[in-house]
Amino acid sequence: MLARHHRVGKGAGVLFATLSIALAACGSPTTAGGSPSSSPLLIGVIAPFTGADAALGPAYFAACLPAARAINNAGGVMGHMVSCQEFDTRGEPADAVPAAQQMVASHSNLMAVVGCTSDEASSVAPILNQAHIPMFCMTGQSEFNKTTFTYFHRLVPPDEFDAFAMVGSALDHFNYKKVALVFGNDIGSQAFVGPAMAALQGLGATVTINQAIALGQPSYRTEVTAMLATHPDVIFTEALGPTDATYMAEVKQLNNGTMLPFMGTSATIDPVWFKAVTGAVGVQTVVDKFTAVDLGVSFSGPGYDEFKTNLDAVASQFPAAPTYSQRGATLHLYDGIMQAALAMDETKSTDPTVYNSVIRDVGNGVTGATTVNTYAAGVAAIKNGQKVRWVGAGGLTNYNQYNNSQQGYIIVKYDASGNEVTIGTLTQAQTAAIIAAGGG
Repeated sequence: MLARHHRVGKGAGVLFATLSIALAACGSPTTAGGSPSSSPLLIGVIAPFTGADAALGPAYFAACLPAARAINNAGGVMGHMVSCQEFDTRGEPADAVPAAQQMVASHSNLMAVVGCTSDEASSVAPILNQAHIPMFCMTGQSEFNKTTFTYFHRLVPPDEFDAFAMVGSALDHFNYKKVALVFGNDIGSQAFVGPAMAALQGLGATVTINQAIALGQPSYRTEVTAMLATHPDVIFTEALGPTDATYMAEVKQLNNGTMLPFMGTSATIDPVWFKAVTGAVGVQTVVDKFTAVDLGVSFSGPGYDEFKTNLDAVASQFPAAPTYSQRGATLHLYDGIMQAALAMDETKSTDPTVYNSVIRDVGNGVTGATTVNTYAAGVAAIKNGQKVRWVGAGGLTNYNQYNNSQQGYIIVKYDASGNEVTIGTLTQAQTAAIIAAGGG
């Protein structure tokens, strides 16, 4: 998924420890000491780092580190060095609220916050907005489509668009007619179900079964047996953590060793998901039977090259960082951080009540703006009296009046090494047609 988005497993604990080491390497930002011109700035990464959706946090942390490195290599934001810190929501609103409150209360030097997935955005966004902190959220919830939160920014489409893209891919690209919906029972995953059902039914397809499966169970034999009895052409899924791995392994086992085609949301284009599912059903099965929709990025161009260079360079702090080079959410959050930094440079202010409104201008560009792909180029242009438009790792931004930016989709699969391979595209116009046909 977008990136959306609980119990703590052994793997999550190891991951948390790894990130803590990475943060120690980054340094602990503080406002104590230093002059106003050199005091450090902090980017908060508020997301699940433990719990069933623990795979999401690292993808967002992997956006922050290369952004901070690029900014600091160019001298910082007007001399202010930038670093990253995680704030674990565990994917639960009850845990997210104190995490957000603690972050805001303890760190007066927050320049931006990234993360805020569908699991916790409804609880976290009001806190950040009231504190006047620019946020770049990975929530796909439709409640933010026309948000009144002026500090909210979303560089990815809502989950319902992801669902519509899956429907369009299944019907138009693969000619599937009967679809089983197998999604986790968490908030973020369930956001796809209603829109997908409406679009499938509106376009004459059949939903053979709709299963909201509890995350992290040791077996789903009962659910898999019921699903197989409906004889779908394809399984639509997003069930994070080990859930998809367990479920799909039992599909293959109970279907006489043959895997059904299965299609995932953009959240399944993730190195943690790939490792878990290939470990359960085999690499070749995933290569042959799995497809997904992902955000319409090209993974190319000077902005992407700069991102990739810095992503590879931070492996000494976060060894898994380079594995997120084709994670759409990682690219877009990197871009959001860069937009915030350049907005600060343009306004010559570290006060978010001053620079927040300029973030949209940096993303969209204004008349006469100079396109920049690196932070250093942006700073140089601003020093020359120019306005800038950021075109970074994820490509063009097109914010609307609600600070939502949307784009087309790509249809993808994995190769045997876990790299994303584009096999088709869906433009914004095609997605809009599916929405209209589905009653959206």
